[in-house]
Amino acid sequence: MSSQSIPLRDTAHGENEAGNGDHAALGRPTDPPVDNGKRIRGITPFWHDRFIEISLVLSMTAYYVIGNVHLGTGFLFALNPLLSLPFLLVFVVLCWYRLPIALALLPLTLPFYFYQKTIFSHYSLSLAELTLGICLLVALLQLGLRRSNWSYWLSWPELRDRLGPFSIPIFVFFLAATLSIFVAYDKVSALRYYREEVIDPLLYLMLALYCLRTRGDVTRLLLAMLGTGLMVALVGVMQFFDFRNTLQLESDGVRRVHAVYGSANSIGLLFDYVLPIGFAWIAAKSPFTLNTWAFWKKKLFAVAVCVPLLYVLFLTQSLGSWIALAVAAVFIAAISIRQRKVLLIAVAIFVVALGIVLFLFHTRITNFFFHSHVDIHQVSTTTKRLYLWESALNMIHDSPWFGYGMDNWLCHYSVNKICFTPQLHHYLIARDPVTHVSTDLKFEPNLSHPHNVFLHVWVSIGSFGLLAFIVVLILFAWLFIRMLSNLRANETKESLSLQWMTIGVGGAMLAAMVQGQVDSAFLEQDLAFCFWMLVVALLLLRVHSGTFWRGRVKPKT
Repeated sequence: MSSQSIPLRDTAHGENEAGNGDHAALGRPTDPPVDNGKRIRGITPFWHDRFIEISLVLSMTAYYVIGNVHLGTGFLFALNPLLSLPFLLVFVVLCWYRLPIALALLPLTLPFYFYQKTIFSHYSLSLAELTLGICLLVALLQLGLRRSNWSYWLSWPELRDRLGPFSIPIFVFFLAATLSIFVAYDKVSALRYYREEVIDPLLYLMLALYCLRTRGDVTRLLLAMLGTGLMVALVGVMQFFDFRNTLQLESDGVRRVHAVYGSANSIGLLFDYVLPIGFAWIAAKSPFTLNTWAFWKKKLFAVAVCVPLLYVLFLTQSLGSWIALAVAAVFIAAISIRQRKVLLIAVAIFVVALGIVLFLFHTRITNFFFHSHVDIHQVSTTTKRLYLWESALNMIHDSPWFGYGMDNWLCHYSVNKICFTPQLHHYLIARDPVTHVSTDLKFEPNLSHPHNVFLHVWVSIGSFGLLAFIVVLILFAWLFIRMLSNLRANETKESLSLQWMTIGVGGAMLAAMVQGQVDSAFLEQDLAFCFWMLVVALLLLRVHSGTFWRGRVKPKT
């Protein structure tokens, strides 16, 4: 494996998306397929790209909304679906013209996977699948027409260098997920979720590795993820103030906003992947001095984006996401402190303060976690999770190697109407095996996962899939540390943006995995995309930062 990075031209935000510097040396075109540098007269490159972005969003939104009966009974939803096709054509043309922008904006489609669009007869796809499918078809058509002259073409050594050591665990994960289909009881459901949570996100990862070539592309991807959180937050605020009476009373007696999701916890899980990006943006070291408007303009804008997310996060009453994002915030703050002495003092103060709080309020804290969010029988969600984990471990004990298949948990967990299997053995623990006290899980037979990311992966795709997933996380942490060390050792004003993006990506993955200890933080359509988006963002930032896979990190001379 080469220890050298495949160089990318470091264009500024708004410049032409260009290919790899090696391609120019080989006589290959370095501009996007139809971008000859010509733009609308009188429009700067910055506003030209904003125009393309807005046009992409509006055209796909119009196609998705018009004639989509799954969204409701309004005027637009009841129109003939054929009226939406011109907007689809506009989106396809814009994709052809600016494929990297379309790919980078795909995060905006993720929250709407519950509300699908009928494509033909009874075949429906989510907005994310539609957008990804169009981008993939455009890329394949461009590749077929231009072959090795395709602007985004990568040779096998170049692609292997982009992926580095991640290629093996990603392939093993893909293979384990594929094999799990054959052992699944409900193969139709397993195949569907295999496509939505494994194939589609990995296709996106590969497309992004090929097509997102500039620093501006990576910035756009991360800001689109943050914008997705802002969009969900605004829907949540509207729901809380205008439709509060329609919020369903949950089993623990609390009314929570859920925006476009079926559960408030889903908002928190999405925010784990996006809000730390905003935290890092706020805490980032700026090339501007403190007394300049340029410094405060970006900081205030970042704060303005994060405030609605924090408010809706409070309205969700999701304890797991509160803790996860608090951990991410502390992590980002600690990394942002550049002086070692100041960092050590801050850590010491934090540890002492935390110890005092735990000593003085340990009873209240214990009650908060084990006696808040309780059902009518005073059984807390924390207690139920302990029994869910025990159920998952019992299932794993009986089928450790290949799991039970994607989305087949309910077939083996309980007798339910979603996957009705009265002939199978079920692992739901109705009573504590020692005290014989009711766990109250029998009142929630439709809990669709074991509420732990590692157990969820293990139950779904077996030991090999779990091992591959863990290796990806270990490599992610290793690469994050290596990149940050390299960026700090070779810091310039131009590299400061790479630093905050790297820190934001690392903080987001940390928050997701922290909440993943008590919830499903990966095997959901939107979360699987978010996970692999963070991975591909880190891989692309590695190239832009000039971080090698091998060798000691040292200042460049």
